Amino acid sequence: MGTLVCGLLAGGISLSVPAEAQAVEYGVYEGETCPVGYTPLTPADAFWTFFASCNELPYSGVFRIADGGSIDGPWNNCQQHANDTRELNYTLCKPNYQLFDIDGTTFAVVRGGDQCLEGFEHVDFATVAAYSDEICTHVGYWGIARIGGGGSIDGPGYGCGFRATDSRQLGDAICVEIE
Repeated sequence: MGTLVCGLLAGGISLSVPAEAQAVEYGVYEGETCPVGYTPLTPADAFWTFFASCNELPYSGVFRIADGGSIDGPWNNCQQHANDTRELNYTLCKPNYQLFDIDGTTFAVVRGGDQCLEGFEHVDFATVAAYSDEICTHVGYWGIARIGGGGSIDGPGYGCGFRATDSRQLGDAICVEIE
């Protein structure tokens, strides 16, 4: 017995829905960049987020998305453009951090940079030493994240090691909420 696969082909682009396709949480931010802890929506994020709800965007805007692209507001049916070199006033950004709790204290792993979210600061070396097993699981399997004092902590793939100083450029940060 055969399987029937349905999809729509428009202009050579398959519009069948991949299993991971879904709308994402986003915010509209002024300027060409996202704030710390956020990253631009990818073209796929933008497509699936506004596929059925284009009117959620401000009517007259054109918005930056990842990879130099843009998306128009409802005035142009949320049309996407690749390689848009215009200077735009707004960027669509999605969260790029994860909050976690250890013994009643809120921590954050911030992806894609070594800075902390507003209201957070890098976790200090003593706290990392005391809770390295718990913190390590949030770093990412092969990740290395910045901590306070210029140190770092490794993810489980590297054995959860941590150091007080680390001069390398790192892509993530472990932060703790400022009390």
